[in-house]
Amino acid sequence: MLEKIRKDFSTIIWVLIPVAIVINGAIGWAVAKLNLPTYLDTIGTIGLAVLAGPWVGALTGVLTNIILGFLSPGYIPYWPVPVFIGLVAGFCANAGMFKRWWKVLLVGVFVAITAALLSTLIAQKIHGGSSLSLFYFLVEEPVDKIATVLIVFVITRIIPKGVIAYLPSPENIETMESPK
Repeated sequence: MLEKIRKDFSTIIWVLIPVAIVINGAIGWAVAKLNLPTYLDTIGTIGLAVLAGPWVGALTGVLTNIILGFLSPGYIPYWPVPVFIGLVAGFCANAGMFKRWWKVLLVGVFVAITAALLSTLIAQKIHGGSSLSLFYFLVEEPVDKIATVLIVFVITRIIPKGVIAYLPSPENIETMESPK
């Protein structure tokens, strides 16, 4: 187990973690500035979870929240949310759930439930009382996370096989064949 985790954190992944953090922050910022009804701020976290495993996804998520916390301290208490998003996405990818679009939809639901539950629990702890929003649970989080995992699915399918071969978990995805 530890050897597999060590393999997941290859040199190329240590280079890609800051890239994924920038992707998370930049897309999250752009979506917020455009006032879109979604977040899409975990594309980098989920992408690396798929390409390198759950522990890489978890680390990418927590580092994103810590770094963004310097810009907006409200992010810091929510650090467990992207950790678990990375873990759920990574374990689902390891189970082969990023190879078919319909399985990716299920991953989006699993990630949405995880994110919604943890976010709500943390918000209740911080703000006291109940802050349960059915719209958030039934619409906002599922739409965001399903869209996010579908974006990651498309991106990972277009990465050339030669590049995928250098990543720790090439078996987690299937790339599209080039026309001959």
